[in-house]
Amino acid sequence: MLALAVVLMATGGAASAAAIPPKQAVAQAKREWLREVRASAREGDDARSFPSPSRAVLLRRLQKAQRRYGFGIVSVRMLRPLQLAPVIVIRSDRKLETARAIPAIIELFDPRRPTKTNPSGFAYEAYFLEAQTRRGVPYLATFNFWRAPHVGGGQWAAEERLYPYPHG
Repeated sequence: MLALAVVLMATGGAASAAAIPPKQAVAQAKREWLREVRASAREGDDARSFPSPSRAVLLRRLQKAQRRYGFGIVSVRMLRPLQLAPVIVIRSDRKLETARAIPAIIELFDPRRPTKTNPSGFAYEAYFLEAQTRRGVPYLATFNFWRAPHVGGGQWAAEERLYPYPHG
């Protein structure tokens, strides 16, 4: 149930997105995400195994996406709640094009391949991806966490048209 609260908080409509400055909204979403990831590491299914490709592999995948979709890579941090969980910041002033490419970008760096030990099929137990303008102003974020029982994810966008996934 806690994961659902994160999804609802992070996917509020354009009216709620406008009420909070973008940097504050993304910082709040990231804090909630970190809380869930840490809870998963403490209480979650430690038998679940994720491939957790190294930072070098992640960077190669992101560079491929960068060439294909025309964004810049600002930072890549690897957290280790139990296995790897990347925190990625990218930049592009092509907001709409980047927003529409986010599902493909995520598929490139966190491909889904379900197995018995990893039914979700994702490479990482969690990720947080933020897209910013060249001036460093966030305009979208998307994230997930897959170690049961804390499973969920969400998205935030500065404008309704920038949400990368359908939402209600």
